[in-house]
Formats: sequence, C-alpha cells, structure tokens
Amino acid sequence: MRLHERNDEATSWFLASGERNLLLTLFSRPTEPRQRVQLSRTSEALEEQCQSDLAGELETHRAEVRSRLVMLLGVASPIQTTIQTPTGAREDSGWILRLTPEDREFLLQALNELRLGAWEQLGRPNPPEVPDDLAPTSPDILHWWNLEISSRFQGRLLSEEFPE
Repeated sequence: MRLHERNDEATSWFLASGERNLLLTLFSRPTEPRQRVQLSRTSEALEEQCQSDLAGELETHRAEVRSRLVMLLGVASPIQTTIQTPTGAREDSGWILRLTPEDREFLLQALNELRLGAWEQLGRPNPPEVPDDLAPTSPDILHWWNLEISSRFQGRLLSEEFPE
C-alpha cells in the first residue's frame, strides 16, 4: 500500500492485488465480540442495561463500518502502473483506493477494532509480537494474523499523515 495522490478532497492509495484481497478478507469475515468494559459500580441492574445497550450499538456501528469498507474496496479502480525498484522499473497492476477524510477515519477505526479484538483474544500480550515458535496449526494463528495485518495497514495510513 503506497500513497498515490493527495488533494484537499481525498487521498488515493495504490493497493497491489494481494493487499486489496487482504483487506477484503479482513473485513468480510465475522469477528468475535470484544470484551466488555465496566461502566460504573453504582448499580448492577443499571450496569447490565448500559452494557447491553452499548454492546448492541457498538455491534451495529461495527457492522456498518465494515460494510462501508467492503463497498469502498469493491469500487476501487483497477490500474496498471510503473514502479521504480533498485534494479529498474517494472510494470505492476493493482487498485486505486480513494479515501475521503471520513473514509480514512472509518478504515482506521475498523483496523483498530480488528487489532484490539485480536490482541484481547490473545490475552493482551506485551509486547504484541508474533512468537517465533508459533505453530501453523495453533488455534491462535488467525488472531496473530489479524493483529499483524491490521497493524501494518494502520501504520501505513498513519505514517503518511505523520511522516517522521
């Protein structure tokens, strides 16, 4: 994923076909519910009602965000472009994903939800790095995959906004 063009209305990103497929896979699969956060300690009945209301609203919001992102990825424009490499230029095909500031925020929110959800499912490891001895048959492999892929896309989007 690399910056293609930026103007006042939107930022366009070049996605290789594999990157687009990764994002489609991330947002097309069902996710596990996030862990509940305690809101107050004043009343157990009020706490339970608030938790229930909040969980429903958050799940509806997450579903809307994911649907919007799948739609955005579906309307990304195919492109043939020339890429400069250390060994010369090469032709590459991929997709142009145009993100308005609002779309970018939706994408960052959704990537963060995936990243945090995977991190919670893994028991909140510190640091959140894939173990060297992780077996391909591990029940946690999908959580590590979600954590790693969503972190990389999120980092790429943020690095363009806040370059070092």
